[in-house]
Amino acid sequence: MRRHLNRPVQSLLVHKNFRPQRRLESRIDETVRIASIVQKGMTTGRSSYVEMRALDRLTKHNIKTKVSALRKSIKLNVELEDLLTKILQAVSDGYATVLTPNGIVRKNELDRLLSIDADIVTGLGMVESERSQKMREVVETLKELVEERKKLVDSLKA
Repeated sequence: MRRHLNRPVQSLLVHKNFRPQRRLESRIDETVRIASIVQKGMTTGRSSYVEMRALDRLTKHNIKTKVSALRKSIKLNVELEDLLTKILQAVSDGYATVLTPNGIVRKNELDRLLSIDADIVTGLGMVESERSQKMREVVETLKELVEERKKLVDSLKA
């Protein structure tokens, strides 16, 4: 009887579409929740380190997913591979640093950080679609964005 009860549960866990769909739904829910938190933080001017670290995690996950897809879809040269590694390192944190010690959101810095990350994601999309001379321009722009992000985050940590 015990073996019989485990069979349906086991088939649910093994079913190939069950887990990814569940993860996707939870990622979408998390994205909506974090977007709401960030909007509230922008409106009220206050947030918490827990909320901002959640934004860090989500941003890192989304960019890491984009980089992984890019690595699988095109042949990378050494320069582009190094750039993708630098991008992953650069986006590992940053949002928690836009808070002052008493939880006040530095709105301009948060807006700038969000803008840089959006530009990085756009640049990654362009790298994926470009296979021409424009690739060089996109790579240079991405390098500049990564450096700008690093400088911003470092200035907020000081």
